[in-house]
Amino acid sequence: MVESRMTEVATELLRLSEAKKLRWENSIRKNEHRVVFPDMSFRISLENNGGFRLLLIGDSGQAIDNLESSESDIFRESLGELAKEDEEFSQQHELLRAIYCLADLYVKEEGIDKALQVLRQT
Repeated sequence: MVESRMTEVATELLRLSEAKKLRWENSIRKNEHRVVFPDMSFRISLENNGGFRLLLIGDSGQAIDNLESSESDIFRESLGELAKEDEEFSQQHELLRAIYCLADLYVKEEGIDKALQVLRQT
């Protein structure tokens, strides 16, 4: 299958996150992080179904597109029932999971760094 444009976007977000070039921050929702650019923002979230969701939001605040995975993708993979088309969902899940984990780690490290800075100045 042809790689979707949002998969391409997610791949770039992963690359920039790995290079620590993005400033991820907590979002309003629990288990969600966001990164803001001048004309758009992205939100990556861990969903209740165990999957992940990447949301592209335009400068007007409206959702433009999203990329999702679900826990059922993982379940099918663990049963060895991955059909060729399901393989793409599994790869999507791993891509989104990696972005979420890096965003979560960035937010935690940033928070700890700020806490240490405040404590050391006290």
